[in-house]
Amino acid sequence: MASKAQTAMEQPVTVIEADVFDRMNETKSLIAQRAYEIYESRGSDHGADRDDWFQAEEELLPKLSIDYDVTESEVRLTTKVPRFDAKDLKVEVGHRLAVVCGVHSDSSQAAPTHRKSEKVMGIIELPFDVDPLLARATLRSGTLQIILPRLP
Repeated sequence: MASKAQTAMEQPVTVIEADVFDRMNETKSLIAQRAYEIYESRGSDHGADRDDWFQAEEELLPKLSIDYDVTESEVRLTTKVPRFDAKDLKVEVGHRLAVVCGVHSDSSQAAPTHRKSEKVMGIIELPFDVDPLLARATLRSGTLQIILPRLP
């Protein structure tokens, strides 16, 4: 566990220029697979497909509450990710999308096979183009801040 001094320090978080649509398609496939499992567990009764989808989405994508601060030159996204370290997080940025992914394993568990992991994922659609190459993200005291410079 990080000391209080280390926790309060700002830590860089990896930002990757990526084809965010590929990540979204993978995520949708996982949600569809889980929704089908839920449908089968209900006895394959028709009529609740939307409920199955929403339940699968909620299980696989815990909601991140993200605050936006938009200026003429950039958009600043801020979200709380307690218990996550910078090494647990990844931010993927496309021109109009940002994806925050995090997986944190509880290392206090005795055996690696019994470790619990906590996951977060947020997909942020932006109303304008940003420059993925100049994007940056930092983690400080459990708060992730992502700065995305706007393209002219």
